[in-house]
Amino acid sequence: MIAVGLPAAALVMPAGPSATGATDPCAASEVARTIGLVAKQTGDYLDSHPETNQAVTAALQQPAGPESLGSLASLKGYFERNPKAAGDLQSLAHPLTNLSTQCKLPVTFPQALNLAQAAQAAQGAAGLPGLPPAAGAPAGTQPPAGTQPPAAGGPVRGR
Repeated sequence: MIAVGLPAAALVMPAGPSATGATDPCAASEVARTIGLVAKQTGDYLDSHPETNQAVTAALQQPAGPESLGSLASLKGYFERNPKAAGDLQSLAHPLTNLSTQCKLPVTFPQALNLAQAAQAAQGAAGLPGLPPAAGAPAGTQPPAGTQPPAAGGPVRGR
């Protein structure tokens, strides 16, 4: 009887103290893990639901600004006609909703995508396909790679 109980106890009880102790769900690393989990599950869902994937893709590919309002209305209409898809995506985003409430952070899936895009832009990546630049100068106005913009207060040349 004891021999049978020991393996079960080993599975339930950790071998020793955790190296990190209790994980803070509001720590940046845990927020990133939650965002990553939601993004992966949402991507898998969209891959397995091509019509929903197409509707969301079309909305994401619209340029930012007033013209994007039509695509958002179209996406809203799609979800009104397909409440199961809307509910499925809402359920997938539930961990972010919980995190936002628990940690008092206004984290939504679109905000998470913007954070990921900003991180890519900071690393020199082009960002997510079809989305406008995350921040900074408008597209096409950034200085060429390997150059530095003039320093503020420095001499103006060519005048």
